Amino acid sequence: MRNFKHSIVAVIAIAMISSLATVQGSDIIKQKNERQQALNAAAQHSGITITQKDVTEGVKGVALENNEAEQAQAQAAIENNDKSSYQLGYVEISAGTLPIQAQPSDESERLGELNACDQVEILESTEGYYKVASEAGTGYVLSEAITDNKSDAEYAAMQYDHYKEAKVTSFGSGVNVRSSASTDADIVNTLADTSDIVVLGGEGDFVKIAYGNDMDEGYIINTSVDFTGEWIEKDEVQKTQQKAQERREAARRAEAAAKANSSAGGYSTLSKTESGSSSVSSSGGQAIVDTAMQYLGVPYVWGGTSPSGFDCSGLVQYVCAKNGIKVNRVAADQRNNGTYVSRENLAPGDLVFFGGSGGIHHVGIYVGNGQMIHAPQTGDVVKISSIETDYRISTYAGAVRVTN
Repeated sequence: MRNFKHSIVAVIAIAMISSLATVQGSDIIKQKNERQQALNAAAQHSGITITQKDVTEGVKGVALENNEAEQAQAQAAIENNDKSSYQLGYVEISAGTLPIQAQPSDESERLGELNACDQVEILESTEGYYKVASEAGTGYVLSEAITDNKSDAEYAAMQYDHYKEAKVTSFGSGVNVRSSASTDADIVNTLADTSDIVVLGGEGDFVKIAYGNDMDEGYIINTSVDFTGEWIEKDEVQKTQQKAQERREAARRAEAAAKANSSAGGYSTLSKTESGSSSVSSSGGQAIVDTAMQYLGVPYVWGGTSPSGFDCSGLVQYVCAKNGIKVNRVAADQRNNGTYVSRENLAPGDLVFFGGSGGIHHVGIYVGNGQMIHAPQTGDVVKISSIETDYRISTYAGAVRVTN
């Protein structure tokens, strides 16, 4: 049975070689259906590499079984510029099209183009290029854009209009989200282990992600990502981000209107918070600052709410509680406590917030003179920092006064 199977495959291979031997240039396209039928039939029996030789007895076809040794032999033929060897490949690109060039150079004439996952026949190999025959024409394409694994090509093709859902994998320690793909970039958030994320792309050792209900964007180290999630359409992510942007614009318009209606001078404001309450500030804010100063140097601990370690909102909640003021636990909810105050009217003790496309991600306590006391990030301590840096200005998301 084994010899019979090999005979079938050999006959199919010889038939296909006979067809290939008589086809040149555009004629390859004409014979595509015949070749495809032969390949489909052969694929049911084994992997196949076809060797064509001009010898006195005519064209010969050799069908090879799909084992490692014979695969290596086939690949060696390609790498050694054996122009008589043919191998199937698939276009592996995730955007645009792959140009077919007249010569192995990106400056040569463009003969056509291939789309993601298109099948080609590799005719020969040269440095950085394959010569291929395809439905779109025959010519040279970048070898790095061709794979012999159809699954890899299909995966790349999905990235045209999909992102990959994934999870944070940090063994319980959480992972820092940074403003750019660098360990020196500002930490804009911290995600807990197993948090759901969407992978938008890669940059060096970092992965650009979208996360949270508003699909906020940031960068995390690529070793902290489990890529085994489902596909999600890019449009779905972009619609979520657009809606979040519209909400932020509405909030900014409301802030501008509140500023226009606020009374002039010092601490006084009658503007309403988002929850609808209103109040007039007093000098009690200095007591909040004095309390917070007692914890300068306390280490940042993600989720920390005590003098043994604070995160940003944990510090605010603890200090406010020490002064008999109840505020919510997380920064986004603390933004709804107290009374709105404009940036121009900030006073000691006011809570200042910072955010991005995904909403509020940081809070501090204003101490005056453009400074705040806050718990910045993992590896840092409670300290005083400026709110006038380019980053803090660009991410400033408003302030509230929690004193009466």
